[in-house]
Amino acid sequence: MPVYRYKGYDAATGAARKGTIDAESQKAARAKLKSRDKILVSEMTEEVAIDRLKRSKPLFGSGVNTTDVAIMTRQFATLQSAHLPLDETLKALTNQVENEVLRNALSNVKEQISEGKSLYEALGSFPTIFDRLYVNMVKAGEASGTLGLVLTRVADFIEYQVKIRGQIMGALMYPAVMIGAMGIITAVMFIAVVPKMQVVFKSMKVTLPWYTKTLIGLSEFIQTRWYLIIAATALIVYLSKRWYATPNGRRTFDSNALTMPIFGGIVMRVNVSRFTKTLSTLLSSGVPILGALEITKNIISNTLINEALENARVAVQEGQSLGVSIEKSQLFPPLVTYMIMTGEKTGQLEEMLGHVAVAYDAEVERKVESLIGLIEPLMIIVMTVGGAGILGALMVPMLSIMNQLR
Repeated sequence: MPVYRYKGYDAATGAARKGTIDAESQKAARAKLKSRDKILVSEMTEEVAIDRLKRSKPLFGSGVNTTDVAIMTRQFATLQSAHLPLDETLKALTNQVENEVLRNALSNVKEQISEGKSLYEALGSFPTIFDRLYVNMVKAGEASGTLGLVLTRVADFIEYQVKIRGQIMGALMYPAVMIGAMGIITAVMFIAVVPKMQVVFKSMKVTLPWYTKTLIGLSEFIQTRWYLIIAATALIVYLSKRWYATPNGRRTFDSNALTMPIFGGIVMRVNVSRFTKTLSTLLSSGVPILGALEITKNIISNTLINEALENARVAVQEGQSLGVSIEKSQLFPPLVTYMIMTGEKTGQLEEMLGHVAVAYDAEVERKVESLIGLIEPLMIIVMTVGGAGILGALMVPMLSIMNQLR
């Protein structure tokens, strides 16, 4: 017989009560607690399901990547658009999903719905898998009776996020590989090549120029004091994280991220694209503008833009224009504020925000491609100059040895 864990309160005294109970079903368990123990249940979950979720939960993160959620949501939208009952839809999804954590979460969601909870409430109990944007859009879809349509928009939005992230990561892969290769080659030179050449120089009693001495000294330091390099790197990373965790540090970093040469433009465009796409998706799904701005603000990581959106939300709540409020922040490009104002005047704010998102997605892709085109020759130059410098510092004494032999 299943075991259920419950929380509730005593009907007579109002005291909080919790514990476990054996029953054939959750409905039977609730009835038994109410009739036998006079306990009104506020929360109940099957203990087996809880243990299953705990066993499948990873040490870090939710264990469910964005692609898993996107695929599941697309299937969810298809089944709901076909007017399949919600419990049958969740049962089908549970059987189809491959990710164990997501499968167990959906199973638990189905159980909660059978208890009488709404879909958005059940999904909200898994915030690491279904974020506030997801839950609020489902809530709007349930309220308006357009759950299938809203889920389709949610799937479109998640797939869009996966696509943009994939494009940026793919574009940055080449520079990352080049930097890694440059680091490995340099390490091999200092650890394997320079020490052997040093032995030759000592045996031949060659007078070394200052740059060769510097190169050998650096090589000896890396070999004998490598732990200091690791400790210093770890300390710098630790202090940087501590500084970034402070309000002033986070604000300074985010401000520099928006204004730094080359990269600042990309950071701004990525944030503008995320802001406009998210707000457009929420508004078109029926989420009220104040709630949509609150959710959008919470998914923007940049402090300055986050504060600008919070100020805009307060201004809209007081009856002011969103476009005017955004313009006052002086953070967003003129095109963004103009399109928002135009959308407010014409009653097509969602469409205008969508157009801005598409335009800035293209801008991000173009900027990243331009950056890669600039980084490639620069890295080749750096690698060539660095390699030539090391070889030159070693070859000059070698030429001196060859002259002595002659």
